[in-house]
Amino acid sequence: MAHETGRLYEIERITVFHSSEIFQRMQAQGLLQSDALLFINSIANVSLTVEDVEEYAQRYPELLKRLVVEITEQEDLDRACLERKRNVPGFSGSFALDDYGSGYSNELNLLELSPRYIKIDISIVRGIDTDRDKQQIVSNIVAYAHARSMQLIAEGIETEAQLRTVIGLGVDLLQGYYLSRPAAVPAPVAPAAQAVIDQLEHQRFNPLGL
Repeated sequence: MAHETGRLYEIERITVFHSSEIFQRMQAQGLLQSDALLFINSIANVSLTVEDVEEYAQRYPELLKRLVVEITEQEDLDRACLERKRNVPGFSGSFALDDYGSGYSNELNLLELSPRYIKIDISIVRGIDTDRDKQQIVSNIVAYAHARSMQLIAEGIETEAQLRTVIGLGVDLLQGYYLSRPAAVPAPVAPAAQAVIDQLEHQRFNPLGL
């Protein structure tokens, strides 16, 4: 509706300012880890005005260092908007490419955005434990990303088998209902998922079972 009525800018501004306000409030209440990052979904072809950028920097100067701008794979990247976002004074420069594998220009978007994080779409993660083609896709992107100091986030993990598979393929970060449901205040990782993660970490560093 916002696209059809020409109000995408308002959505972008509300998203950026409101999420930052909540993040800062949760920080002050001690509800977040000290190294927590703020991932904000950003519209690929919309960027804040100079006035709004200045207002943001005045209200949330410390958050610029923690900010990760998340661009969805399904949108066409606008180079001018991207550069304006990248060059905001004080911004960490960290981008995330969301929904990787769901769009039609995966490789082009990777080259254009040069993200710090790549979020593998749920359509690839779903059933990955039994699908060799999906496993190969993730293995390929892991090799590409790690050679460039990028981190992989697996989205939509819903089963133990999926969790074991993506960890085995070298994915760095995990997201999905099997670990924790979305909540206003982030909840701890579910005990069953944490047990699997701990077990695989132990096996990784102690392959002989010592």
